[in-house]
This record gives sequence, structure tokens and C-alpha cells, in this order.
Amino acid sequence: MTRGLILLWLITSLCSASADNLLDDADQPVPIHPPATRVVTLSPHTTELLSAAGGQDLLVAAPAHAADLPGQVVRINTLGGIDRELMLKLQPDLVLAWASGNRASDLAWLHSQGIRVFQSEPQDMSQVAQNLRAIGLLTGRHDIARQAASRFMAEVQTACAPRPTEEVYIAIWDHPAMSVGGLHWLNDALAHARLHNTYASVQRGVFAVERESLLSREDLLQVAPGQPPGNAQRRVSVESLSRPGPALAQGIAELCQQTAAAAGR
Repeated sequence: MTRGLILLWLITSLCSASADNLLDDADQPVPIHPPATRVVTLSPHTTELLSAAGGQDLLVAAPAHAADLPGQVVRINTLGGIDRELMLKLQPDLVLAWASGNRASDLAWLHSQGIRVFQSEPQDMSQVAQNLRAIGLLTGRHDIARQAASRFMAEVQTACAPRPTEEVYIAIWDHPAMSVGGLHWLNDALAHARLHNTYASVQRGVFAVERESLLSREDLLQVAPGQPPGNAQRRVSVESLSRPGPALAQGIAELCQQTAAAAGR
């Protein structure tokens, strides 16, 4: 397939029946035109996606706990809902939201105000790349975003050297014990690190683990995204695996290094 045909396929896959819209991860149409000039992000991972797509200079507000925010960006609190009065003062023409992490009522209100909303909820690494391309189209930075998406996927594919797949337990939380089932993007990140989630057959996202079930898996290597290493004898912790953004490629590479070291390879 030629480069031109590949580009055409990528753009077509992002768009709905109308060439003036693309579909976000909630299957909602988002107008592409005009390119956004004032962007508000409602989660750290959408902040990182915007930056990687070349739109950091368009950012006017982001969650206070997002990393490496430019000095002029307004720090906002998204826990418990958005400040609607502040949002009107900010006058964004695009809001990048976290589909499952932001209140549906807030997103509906943004729509009612005529503000474009792109809901991000990637389920695997290819959808992270697709988010990058979509944000590039929405901000007029499609060339930069397309390059970032291609670079991200190349880094993901080469993050780990070939090796046997190892079964692991994902420790999202310890008290109470919480892990992830098969319906979570972490499973794809693990697969690229040559790891397999011991609870992949559970058709859930994040769920509480029964003590008896956990005891039967106490000898497994534990992966704790965003958590400190803790007291487990064999546990690795990778901060950048805690959110579905462009830092995942680096996180997968780090996870490979740590798990190989823990296994004595």
C-alpha cells in the first residue's frame, strides 16, 4: 500500500459519514473545522496526548495534577466535577475529556454550551495512536500528530526483545485488593511487554479481588502501575503505565527491563 493510500485510510477511519466530523471513543461525532485554538483538557492523559500531537501552545487549562504544564496554563480541579462558571470564562473551542473518568452530566453540559468535546477512552495501543491522529485533525496539527502516532507505534512494537510470555498479577490497589480483568487497555500494554494478566478471562475492567483467589496467585510477579513497590517480594512499579497516553511506549520498555531483572534474566 502506498504512503498516500495509507494516509487516506487513516483519515477515513477517523471520520464518520460526514467528512466534516470524526468519531471519538464514545462514537460521538466531533466537528473537525475550524481548527481549535483554545483547548481545555480534563485528564492528565488527554493533556499528554495534546502535547504529543503538537498542540501544547493551544492549551489554556488542564488538571492541576497533570505533569509539565506551561506556566500560562490555568490549573483546574476536575475531581467532583468541573467548575462550569470557570469553563465559560475560559472560552474553550475544544475540550478533551476522559470518557469514563469525567462526569457524563458535565460532558452533556459542555455539549449544551456549543463546546466541542472529544472523549478519549483508548482500549489498546493502536487506539492511543488513533487519539493522537484525531487530536491532530481537530487542532490543525495533523502532520505533527501523524508522525507522533507512527513513532509511538514503532516504539511500542520494539519496546521488548522476544522472550517467553510470563503470567503476572496487576496490583491496582492493595487494601482492598483490586486488579484488572480482560476489558482494560493494560492488557495490550502487557502483551507488548511479553506478559499475560492472570485475570484476563474476567470480563471486567477494574474489580475487587477475593482473598482466596489472590492467595492462589501469591507466587506470581506483580505489576503495580503508578503504585510504590510495596512489600511484595516480587513487584515492579511503573508510573507511566497508570494512564493511556503517549508515555506508554516508554512505560512498556521500562516494564520489560524491570520484569527481566526480577526474573533474573
